[in-house]
Amino acid sequence: MNLDSYPFETNFSRRSVLQVGLLGVAGFRLSAAQAAAEFQMAEATHLVSGKTVEWVRAAIKLMWQDRSMAGVTPLVRLQVPFNSGISIYLKNEAKSPSGSLKHRVAWALIMAALVDGKIGPQTHLYEASSGNTAIGEAYFARLLGLPFTAVMRPGISEGKIQAIQSYGGRTETVAEGVTPSNFIANALGRDPLAYNLDQFANTQRALDYFDAAPSASMNMASEIMHQLEAQDQPCPTWFVAGAGSGGTATSIGRYLRKWADYNRRNCPAQLVLVDPQDSALFEWFKSGDNTLTVPNGSRIEGIGTRGPVVFGSTFSLLREGISRMMRVPDVDSVAAMHLTAKLTGQEAGPSTGTNVFGALQLVDEMHRQGRTGSVVAIICDDGSRYRSNYYDPQWIKASKLDYDDRLRRLEKFWESGRWS
Repeated sequence: MNLDSYPFETNFSRRSVLQVGLLGVAGFRLSAAQAAAEFQMAEATHLVSGKTVEWVRAAIKLMWQDRSMAGVTPLVRLQVPFNSGISIYLKNEAKSPSGSLKHRVAWALIMAALVDGKIGPQTHLYEASSGNTAIGEAYFARLLGLPFTAVMRPGISEGKIQAIQSYGGRTETVAEGVTPSNFIANALGRDPLAYNLDQFANTQRALDYFDAAPSASMNMASEIMHQLEAQDQPCPTWFVAGAGSGGTATSIGRYLRKWADYNRRNCPAQLVLVDPQDSALFEWFKSGDNTLTVPNGSRIEGIGTRGPVVFGSTFSLLREGISRMMRVPDVDSVAAMHLTAKLTGQEAGPSTGTNVFGALQLVDEMHRQGRTGSVVAIICDDGSRYRSNYYDPQWIKASKLDYDDRLRRLEKFWESGRWS
């Protein structure tokens, strides 16, 4: 694919937001109705012939067709008002078909399971998820005509539960004292057709990190680098990400290390991981202790963990790919979530706020050091999924997350480069 053929806006005003996206991908496309009809015919062929291999091939073909239709999510540029030499780029994953960055994870997990022969025409898919991964998996399960069940702890946003169910997925909330993984293990023991997609163990193996055309890969870092290079902004200083399962951060870290000098790119960009205040990841990174646990876990939905953090088992986060870690107070995550909405017009969730707060800290550091460059962070999902909690004033008050003062502080920094 020749990325130079896509139009990009390059005239930025001081407070402007540039939406930079590849508006589709080249190649043959089917409408959703055509794709579904073709797949139903393939499934009928399977039922007559009894050949699972035909069903799997049709399923893989349909997954690629859906990837082609999805295109590339926009890259939003925020010009720092007090320093024209620094920009923040936000990869807007809320614009993915299922509304979050976990759309990539879901596609990769299901594609990997199809390729490995783990999924057939009657497989019942399971996942332990706080919401967004399960939403993406429910989307693809419906595409393939497979049953899907998301297993979650209490307290998940009602909007996420509704999104899973809107794609035909079932939701199971575990009782106190029962872990989602134990619930799924019992389900697998009862049902020989059940399969655990297991994002925490498998995402690091499923998400690739190729430097490929977007239509041939789900790797976010590659997509971002191609978008930046098309704008003549070839090398960001920092990538900022949180970790839910750790797979997305790991794929970014691997990509940055592998492709830094590809084709004389000379791009020593580094990955900063941001972690909520009650998560185990910050201390795990400092100590390297993969048995470390914390009692409560994160209040920021979608990122952080209670631990333990065992790569390829309980988590998909590769420690060696991380250059720095930041611990972000929950109230600052919520304040930065609202700042993001003001700056971009995109309501976002709390994990986006964690990312953006980390990005602002890096901008402050670069500005004080007299450095120029850019910081890339991720808009993880759409804020409409958090109406029942993070956007509900009563819930915010009950959770002691009143953010007004912190938001004013962030707004002042954004305008002037000074903290109040």
